[in-house]
Amino acid sequence: MATIALFIARLLSIYSFIIWIRILVSWINPFPRVGSFTYYLARIVDPYLNMFRSRHFRAGMLDFSPIIGIGLLSVVQSVFQIYGTYGMMSLSLIVCLFISAFWSYGVSIFFTFGFILLVMKTIASFMTNSNFSVAMSRIGGFADPIAAWVQRTFFRNRYVKQSTVNLITLLIFIVLYFVLKYIFNFAYMMASRIPF
Repeated sequence: MATIALFIARLLSIYSFIIWIRILVSWINPFPRVGSFTYYLARIVDPYLNMFRSRHFRAGMLDFSPIIGIGLLSVVQSVFQIYGTYGMMSLSLIVCLFISAFWSYGVSIFFTFGFILLVMKTIASFMTNSNFSVAMSRIGGFADPIAAWVQRTFFRNRYVKQSTVNLITLLIFIVLYFVLKYIFNFAYMMASRIPF
């Protein structure tokens, strides 16, 4: 049974690798021609990825649904790998794997992406009327709802420079990241203490 579990874990690892190839190729050739290599790659991978496609996982032109799919595949692969290696599996381990995957493939990626965009938006707000400033401001548009919330919450009826709002938004984003990281670490520690 352990040998079968290790074999399935390897197959899932190969499938994850194929998904990554499909993601990279889709940036170059989003609409593969029938009969091409990318067409057959899409036929293998897209049915699985389509299960996760949703407007909730999109940010502008970026689609984060493949990352959700890869995260779930990673958890299942880890379950088979651990069972194949140690010959046992516990609820504690499965919950820990889900918490770890949710942090790694969901929350952490969102915060990394958001941090980069907020930094770009903040830099753009300090520049005056340049093409770079306009481009950075557009790229950082993902952060507009967060910045609007900061403006409404902290500076209701006062005029404040956009650069100040962006800096405060960036600081709140960083603090929130560390608070969530602490919560996930605590949840992981508590899950590891499940006795079965």
